[in-house]
Amino acid sequence: MKSSRFLTFFLLLLGCLFLAPEASAQKSGNVYRPFPAYGFKFKPLKDWSDVPVSASIASLGVIGQLNTNKDLTFMSPEKIQVAYNYSLKVMKIDPPVATTEGNESGGNGSLRGGIDQGVAAKKSGKDFVAELFQGGLRMDEYKLIVPEVSDFKVSADIVAIREQIRSPLVTTAGVVDLMFEVFTFQLPDYQIVFVWDFPSEDKKDLKNWTKVVEKSMKSFRLELEDVEAVSVSSVNSDSAYEDLIQFHQADVEQTPGWQLIETPSKQYLIKTNSDDKKGLRDVIKRLEASRDLFEQDFPPESPITQISVVRICATQKDFNTYGQTSDGVAGWFNPRSEELVLYFPQGSADMTMSVMTHEGFHQYCHFLFNRSEAHRWFDEGHGDYYGAWKMKGSKLAPNDDMKGGLSRTPEIKKMLREGTAAPLSRHIRFNHQDWQKQGPSNVSCYAQSFSIIYFLREGTRGKVSSKFWKKEYADILPNYLEFLGDGFTEAYDQIKAEAEQAVIDLKEAEADPQMIEIAERKAAAPWNYLSPQTKDEIWARAMAESWGQIDEAEFEERWIAFVEKEL
Repeated sequence: MKSSRFLTFFLLLLGCLFLAPEASAQKSGNVYRPFPAYGFKFKPLKDWSDVPVSASIASLGVIGQLNTNKDLTFMSPEKIQVAYNYSLKVMKIDPPVATTEGNESGGNGSLRGGIDQGVAAKKSGKDFVAELFQGGLRMDEYKLIVPEVSDFKVSADIVAIREQIRSPLVTTAGVVDLMFEVFTFQLPDYQIVFVWDFPSEDKKDLKNWTKVVEKSMKSFRLELEDVEAVSVSSVNSDSAYEDLIQFHQADVEQTPGWQLIETPSKQYLIKTNSDDKKGLRDVIKRLEASRDLFEQDFPPESPITQISVVRICATQKDFNTYGQTSDGVAGWFNPRSEELVLYFPQGSADMTMSVMTHEGFHQYCHFLFNRSEAHRWFDEGHGDYYGAWKMKGSKLAPNDDMKGGLSRTPEIKKMLREGTAAPLSRHIRFNHQDWQKQGPSNVSCYAQSFSIIYFLREGTRGKVSSKFWKKEYADILPNYLEFLGDGFTEAYDQIKAEAEQAVIDLKEAEADPQMIEIAERKAAAPWNYLSPQTKDEIWARAMAESWGQIDEAEFEERWIAFVEKEL
């Protein structure tokens, strides 16, 4: 699944006062949080914790984010107690824009945000807030108040620009005002920007927050001599294992409390802030058993050498903050970052294990199909099918369904009983968007795909009665895999060959180096240049060579009867 980029910054959950501490109870912290790669440190507020920065917000320049360990409450204008996830985003803005006005404020070498040293900020605090929080502020309806800009003196040598911005936010509790405190520090080669957000409805809370935020920002200190450069684009999943270890170790060291764990197979790298040693051992055990199962059922034409990264958050709150997802999401795989993200739910790890295998299948297929996509009935159906399997010793064994809220059987039985299941011919040919919105519930698409895959895989294993099963059904999945994989391989080979020839021609013509670089990127990653039309043609042929070889109407009748009587 793909997570929303911004909206979850603003997910406000209605709650009672006893469920979360009051906002006015916030206190200053005493422990420095260093940023060794960027040459500074500061003291966050007490009981705040770091959450790693996802690729989506890193693209905006975010290098750190911190949140309250628990949602804090405030009183809305409608006198409703609301819980809100107060947060801080730390950004690195590079490079600054030089001006010709010189040093207007005198400062004898002071580090001022966009004032001293003849440097002007590329963007204002208003711009930063708009980029980070556009999903929740409803900026199409509300305008940010013109910020009050002032100097904020930290020491004789460090002066920041401070901007206080208020903007309305629409919540289930009504319209509330948010306060954004933006502090911009000008370092020699780039700016460091702190963006704090918290409600401003209660004057007492606002006064307290302003006070503790000021104290935190007063603790800003430079450590330029200790800067440790970290490249954020020096490796990818195809890089050498040793290079990946070095890169990801440096990455986790940027976020206190996180560590990197290698797996025995050296096929995975785990990033986690969990101290649940037994849980992590169980994760690794099931992760590697899942990989063995996938390779057994879907053997690759050549060994998959890419290293898979799995991030396991200690809490659901860390998970939601990192991925900017809602409480309804249990795990996800991002094909862009190629990272699988999970969390340990309170009280039980059963859900983590099921979701890990489900999302792990997506991660495996991402590399099996050379970073291409299959139909949703195939990948989500298999994800749920394998997610239900149970560990027996060091291997996974078949099981009927996942537990609790992840169970799919009750939903598909209800759909068939009420006549809300999509016709088979449509369901298996849905594009991603149509599949996701199938309905009637938000899990209906998963339930229908799961039941189809369960029927196919269990039938192939000889576990479905001949009353429902026909031997030609065993060819559907192998044929689909063959023609899907071959189709993508042929398309990528053609794109690569054309790009490589273009590189040769451009160099001979002494063309613009930028044009040569574009052609080289295309040759190195042809999957990024596959046209939607070509993908649709590959999908259509795979369907024709698999489902097109059987009587779909008869299959649908047999599948429905199996679900109703046997599943």
